[in-house]
Amino acid sequence: MEPAPRVSLGVPLYNAERYLEGCLDALLAQDYPDFEIIVSDNASTDRTWEICQRYAAKDTRIRLYRNPRNFGGHVNYARVVELARGELFKWVAYDDVCLPAYLGTCVAALDAAGPHAVLAYPRTVLIDEVGEVIGPYADRLDLRDRRPWRRVAGVAKNINLCHAHFGVFRMSALRRTGMIRPFLSSDYTLIAEVARLGEIHEVAEPLFLRRMHGASTRQAKDASPASALAWFAQSGKRVRAPRLRMLAETLRTLSTGSEPLGTRLSSAVAFLATWWARRVRVRLGRLRRRVIRRRTSAAKGSA
Repeated sequence: MEPAPRVSLGVPLYNAERYLEGCLDALLAQDYPDFEIIVSDNASTDRTWEICQRYAAKDTRIRLYRNPRNFGGHVNYARVVELARGELFKWVAYDDVCLPAYLGTCVAALDAAGPHAVLAYPRTVLIDEVGEVIGPYADRLDLRDRRPWRRVAGVAKNINLCHAHFGVFRMSALRRTGMIRPFLSSDYTLIAEVARLGEIHEVAEPLFLRRMHGASTRQAKDASPASALAWFAQSGKRVRAPRLRMLAETLRTLSTGSEPLGTRLSSAVAFLATWWARRVRVRLGRLRRRVIRRRTSAAKGSA
């Protein structure tokens, strides 16, 4: 058997023909060559599989798998991890672009940090549906504290669009998590779980281009309820209180596992306290803006 690559790139797909070629071209242009690309197609109905076959015929690092039906995005995300052989792992979304230094920079960051760092990701630049730059995005998930509860609190305080879960993981850590789960914003739960296991390092270079477009169902957070159900391959169910569900699942996840009881409880408490403090600040900010608008309107009316 051929030796396992250092990095496995998992590409879960469903009806990805619009941006898939650009995604694969960017992966094959990486300046760090020791990787494999694992494609798992969730029974696409467009030209996705045809494109994958064409690329696999040109580069032996691409391994293709196709599900007999659409099992849902969360299942497909787990599938590419299951098939991976590398010591390090990265999920790849079909509509994003990884600049050539992405892999090499993240791998170097993990190597320099040592085993206490379990995830490295680069800074993000948002692009629109035709690739025009919208602007930089601050993920603010550089969590280099040796105390698990402090790292978890940092996730609760700053996580938003959550690009860190497209970074490079140590596979040994990722496989200790529940990965992407069948509920909205489960990537928040994943990153909190990863932060409990070890440090998350953000590298300074902006090497990740995250595409913002109307057809995206990325974790279905910004999509309609119908799109969310489609991403999970469900139908007829109503999406209720997604943020509350995420919070409950995150607390349950953080309070269980093989870590010492003190680590588990302190991590869960830190996430809950920080998350609710954040929500209170957001609501107070909205209330303050509403009061200012009313006062401004009243002042204009009396003038």
